[in-house]
Amino acid sequence: MTTENKTLLDFQSDWERLVYKGYADYSSLTRDERVWFNIGCLMGDVENGGLISHYYNSGADRNAETIEDLNFLGFSDIVDLLKEINQRFPNNQPSRDIDERNEVISNWKDEQYGFRLYEIDQIFFDRESELEQKLIQHIESKILRK
Repeated sequence: MTTENKTLLDFQSDWERLVYKGYADYSSLTRDERVWFNIGCLMGDVENGGLISHYYNSGADRNAETIEDLNFLGFSDIVDLLKEINQRFPNNQPSRDIDERNEVISNWKDEQYGFRLYEIDQIFFDRESELEQKLIQHIESKILRK
């Protein structure tokens, strides 16, 4: 099966092991594992409620690392989307504390941000399949072929 015909579901058992490792001890992830972990979590968050879900959930605990990993894979346009959302937080950076992030988000006014968040999601979804394929290439070349 070629990479173009694969989805992330083809790596489910490896993903489950990686998630267990990442949540047990994030610092134990190799650089290549971290890329998979952060991008995989981001994609899962987005599927469950748009990019804002990255912030509502634990994904944004590692927002800075996720941005690094998106850049590493060559997705600076998606980085720009995260940075645009980050500008809505104090010091242009979401807190690593989920409760603090959610408190800030709860004070946003829908009329200020709601429509733009919808646009941001559409831009992400337009790039999602390319991101998935690039992540699959990364998994196959850097993690599974050690």
